[in-house]
Parts: sequence; structure tokens; C-alpha cells
Amino acid sequence: MVLAEVMQPSDEQIKQLRDLFDQKLQTDAHKIPTGGFNQIELDRIYKNDEWLRRFLQQTDLDIKESLKMLWDTCEWRKTNGTNDINENTVRMDYLEEGVIFPNGYDLDGKPIIIFKAKLYVKSGKNMDDMKRMFVYWVERIIRESNGDLFTLMFDMSESGFSNIDMEFVKYIIDTLKYYYPVQINYLLIQDMPWILNATFQIIKKLLPAKAVARLKFTSSKNISEYVDEKNALISWGGKNDYVFKFESENSKTLNNNNNNIESMNNNNVKKVHFANFNASDSPMIEAISDNNIDGEMLRVIPNNCINFIKSGNELIGNVEIINIDTVPVTYKIKTTVPEKCRVRPSIGVLSPNVSININVVLQQESNQQFTALNREKFLVMCMRLGVDASTSSQDLAELWKNTSLGSNLVEQHRLKCALPANYSNDSLSKNGTPYLNASSGMIGGDLSNPVPNFGGADRNLTQFQTTVTRLNDTIQRLETRIKFNQTLQWITIAIFLLISIAMIYILKLEINNNNSQYCLTDKID
Repeated sequence: MVLAEVMQPSDEQIKQLRDLFDQKLQTDAHKIPTGGFNQIELDRIYKNDEWLRRFLQQTDLDIKESLKMLWDTCEWRKTNGTNDINENTVRMDYLEEGVIFPNGYDLDGKPIIIFKAKLYVKSGKNMDDMKRMFVYWVERIIRESNGDLFTLMFDMSESGFSNIDMEFVKYIIDTLKYYYPVQINYLLIQDMPWILNATFQIIKKLLPAKAVARLKFTSSKNISEYVDEKNALISWGGKNDYVFKFESENSKTLNNNNNNIESMNNNNVKKVHFANFNASDSPMIEAISDNNIDGEMLRVIPNNCINFIKSGNELIGNVEIINIDTVPVTYKIKTTVPEKCRVRPSIGVLSPNVSININVVLQQESNQQFTALNREKFLVMCMRLGVDASTSSQDLAELWKNTSLGSNLVEQHRLKCALPANYSNDSLSKNGTPYLNASSGMIGGDLSNPVPNFGGADRNLTQFQTTVTRLNDTIQRLETRIKFNQTLQWITIAIFLLISIAMIYILKLEINNNNSQYCLTDKID
């Protein structure tokens, strides 16, 4: 969004927002996730006027809404470990596929992030890893441009229904909307197939009114209005012959996050103090408990409960565990309901800085027992492995069998199970997206994952969820019909060919018979 098109806050309003954040930090520090807000976030808030200005612009200078959005953003960045996301913590195979990558600049000199839709196929993709990759590119481009705006290009050329994932697209839009205020210069949709127009009309409704003005549908005919010939890819009608190949951030001359913050134009510097807190209460002090995200050996995400969602005829939950120790650790997952749940993998070994996703599947015959499941628990355990320790499945199972749960060598993380309070088999959409509890403003009734509520947003999101579900059903029916029509066409062509061959054969026989009769008549005469 171009800054000239939004309201410009005064220095006094920026100071007021900063002071209100400071007050809230002092009074609500105990509510901050373990370890408090990252110091990078606090430095940006206390030293960078431009960062606060964008929150005020996003909310049309509404101080109260700006404070809420700023606080929610800090919590989101803390929970998702945004400042720790780098190429070493993102799946390299996803980065190298080139589904998302930066290249070139728009006419305003803003860098472009390209989403190559034809390369994206939902099947087999881990959604959490895809989301993490998107945030990686956003954070990286912001670092490289010293916090400047960027243009997001959805390159839809040669794409179809199989390349559209509403869950992922909605995540992209919501992330930019709620946690990167006034960061988009243009949102370009290149070469949109007519069959996907209805889909992007739904996506358009997700955008705030100001962002809709920055949404542009482009093709080779008008791309030059937003991207010059030199920067436009050849497939867009330009002269840029760039072929994506992942390049490590460390191979470029970049400023790190701290230098970026210091270099941004701001003269108002203020340090944060926690004079009213004891050392153990300070939000900047790490403390360890069973339910903390970070233990001494493992980081568990989510840190307190497993949120189940509908996927086909099953209820599925996911837990990510990360080895934050300097040595290999072995882990094991236990549950109070082994007869109801399938946990894969339930036991294994993690090397330092390595993560793994644990899938928890509620057995189909147990779906009706959802009320009881809310009371069940999971236990994630881990302990360090010796240098010569065997890592075979049999030896690991024997090791855990002979280890007492109360041993001081074992680190434990306890997780609850979260299901919507009013859950029924129809309560969740068919594509596995949690429903929105309009009364609480929470997804799936889970109080640990609040949806940002910006004046009636819960009702709008509920309506959107219903619309998306209907759209997905329509797309599935349309895809089935298209496949049926294609099959029918092939059958028709085959029948036509067979009939044609038969007719040619019959005509040939008829001609031969006529010739034979003609010759016989001549002889008789």
C-alpha cells in the first residue's frame, strides 16, 4: 500500500502508541509466552517510529486498535519464532522447488516476491512447512530492503484447480493483513485463468478496503504499468530470462536484523525497563516447566495442547518437536488413550537442531467419543543419548522400557487435547479447516489460538469459511465433471474411429464385390 494513500500519524500519536505499549507490557508481562517478547521486537518498538507508524496507518490512526494489533503481532512473532526462521530452519527441498522466490523490482523500485502457482501441488506438502517458508521469504526480503515495501505477485500462468490451495492462500493474506501492516506495495495477479476467477473473487473479500485498491490483474498487455520490461519475466512478456536457483542469504552482502533496525530513520530512542518485576517474573527471563515451549532439550509446538481438525473421515492433530540441545536426544510419545489414537512416529532420535512432525490420528470408530477426548492428555518425553548408544527401534524401545518416568534424566512436556466445544461431524469443513466459534472468536474452541478480532471480524470470517467450503465443494464437483467429460470425449473419439474403420472396410468389400460381378458379366456376354 503506497504511503501517500493512507493517513499519516503525527509524532505525538506515535509517542502515545509507544507509551501505551509500554504500560501494557508492564501490566501484562505475566501473559507473555515463556521468555517474554524477543529483544529485537522491543528494540523495533522503542527505537523505530516507522514500525509504529504503519500500525497507525493500518487502523486509520485508531490508537486502541493499533495497540491491539501491535501486541498481537508481537505474540504471533514470539509463538512462531519468526526471528529464528532462516534457511537452516526451513525445509531446503521446499525452498529449492521455486514455488515462492524473490526476483526483480516493480516500477516503484520495490522488490517482488513471486508465487509460481503452477509449481504448487497441495498433495504431499506439509502445510506448516509451507507457511514457514513463506514467512522466511517475507522476513528475508524485508531484511534485504531495510524494511521497505514489497510487491507480491501471484503468477497464475498454466495453473488450474489442482494448483489452488485456499488454506495456504488465506494464510498468506491473513499473515500480511494482521502481522505485516502497510507492507504491500502491489498485489498482482498475473495471467489469471478464467476458470479461477470465482476463487479469487473470494480471496478479494479477505483484503481490507485499502489493500483492494492495490490488487491488480495483469497480463502481457498491461504488466508494463507495474513492472518494466527489464524486470518482467519472459513468460510475462518481458525480457527478464531469470531461472530460479536458490541462493543462500549468507552468500550476499546483507545487514542482519539488528543493523536493519538501527539503520532505519528514527531519532526517538527509548530503553525498556522492568523495575516493577522480580527477576523470576521478568518477561525477559527464561523459565522452564512441563508446559513450556522450550525445555532444556526439546521445543514442542504447540506447547500446551493438540488441536484436532477434520480431514476426510478422521480427526488429525500435529505436534512439532525440535532438538534445541547440543547432543542427540531420543524422544517418546505416550497417551492416556492408546486405544483411540494412532501416533506416528511415537519414538525416535533427533540430532541437534533437527525437528520432526508427529501426526496424531483419532481412529475413525472413536469419532463419536469427542467429548471424552477433551479430557485426555499426551506426554512428550526425551533424554540425551550417549555417544555409543544404539539408535535402532528395538534398542530405543528397550531403553525407554527400562527408564523410569520420574528419572531426572527425562524431560517431560504435557499436552492436552483440544476440540471445539460444540463439535459434531459436520462442524468442521471438508477441507480440514477448523470452524470459527463466533461466540468466542476462537478457532475450534481452542483458547490458545485466538483469531484477531477487528470489530466484527469473527462474523465475517465465519461467513467466509462457509463460502470457502461451498466453493471447494463446487470446485470438486466441477473437477469431477471435467474428468467425466474428458473420459466421455475419449470414448466418443474411440467409437468414431471404430465406426470409421468399419465403414471403410464395408465400402472396400462392396467395391470388391461390384468389381467381381462386373468381371463375371463380361465373361458371360
